[in-house]
Amino acid sequence: MKRILALAASALMLISAGSLDAFAAEDRQVFNEYGNRVCGTLQDDGSILFKPTAGDPHATGNDLYYLLSGDKKKTIVLPKKTIKIERVLYPGNNTTLIATGATIIQNDKNKNLVINDCDKTNYKSLKNVTIKGGKWKIKGNATNTRPTSTFRFAHASNITLQKCTIDTNYRSHAVELIACKNVTVDGCKLMASGKTNSTSLEEALQIDIASKATAPSCVAYGKKYVKGQTCQNITVKNCTIRGSRGVCANRTDTEKGKWLKKHHKNITLTGNTITGMTSEAVALHNTAGIKVKNNKITSKGKRTNTVYTIGLNIASFGNTTAIAKKKVTISGNTIKGGRQAIQVVTYKNTTSGVYGSHKFGTVTIKKNKLYAKSGKSNCILTKQCKKIKSSGNKLNKW
Repeated sequence: MKRILALAASALMLISAGSLDAFAAEDRQVFNEYGNRVCGTLQDDGSILFKPTAGDPHATGNDLYYLLSGDKKKTIVLPKKTIKIERVLYPGNNTTLIATGATIIQNDKNKNLVINDCDKTNYKSLKNVTIKGGKWKIKGNATNTRPTSTFRFAHASNITLQKCTIDTNYRSHAVELIACKNVTVDGCKLMASGKTNSTSLEEALQIDIASKATAPSCVAYGKKYVKGQTCQNITVKNCTIRGSRGVCANRTDTEKGKWLKKHHKNITLTGNTITGMTSEAVALHNTAGIKVKNNKITSKGKRTNTVYTIGLNIASFGNTTAIAKKKVTISGNTIKGGRQAIQVVTYKNTTSGVYGSHKFGTVTIKKNKLYAKSGKSNCILTKQCKKIKSSGNKLNKW
């Protein structure tokens, strides 16, 4: 009895999702916030094994929402089955959600699956969240005409997505990161499905600046959440990603270009397979500090005379010294594009097409297999780089 009571006390400390006064220590049952329905079972390690309500996605969603909320350290484990919900999940701080073997379906195609509210700036709206495993789907999303993000994190830090399969469509995002810091996306599959649009630029993984235009979901929380805040320390590794674009670090020329000098910091792509079906596979705009290593990067876009078919498009808009202080390293990749395989350039602004006066620092391009539909002589384009170290690259037309 003493051991079970100790486990119960431990669970209360770990979960603290609102109030768990209805916890029954004797049989390790965890009740919902109203104390009228069992929603989980306490396990020996202090985690909670979630119990869906059969045939009731509304109740199931409410119960899972409850267990994930609150800021005390907690681990919630989903059973290895299909779980249908009808509400958006808002994990609290210090949350680990283990979904390995589970399929989570959002029944309402007009809702996201996992997001957070904004109540603090400086990357403090959500902290220390890990989601492991699971197939995450929105019902009917392949034909959804409403752009959305399946997962969206804003003004958050220390977020880890590991071995998750997250669906999207070609007008939306599987994962959107708005002004986030210290994020790792590891071994995930972020895959668009449905019908492509030949001119779509939407990416399966979006690394976004917080502005009125790029982050409308943040506007409702107040002006301080759309002040041009950028992302930092984003690592994407061992993932399979497919969208209109695969991965994009975003910028905006709205509000008379006031945010063009704002740059993301430290983005690393390693060991991924990334495909852009109608535009670039990878577009890293306004980013200081870039490492792209051992990836397979392919743009299948047909607009081969435009930037939108570059395999890896690295570009800076707006005069800044930030990029000169950081390195760009591109090594060991196989990159296929239309106009170019790789571009590293600065622009004066987003409309003139004129190269900028500001410069990248040291740009290293080595031991890559590069393919351009426009010919092997066009595989690499670099402009406004202080130092270029290029060696061991194999250039091809495809």
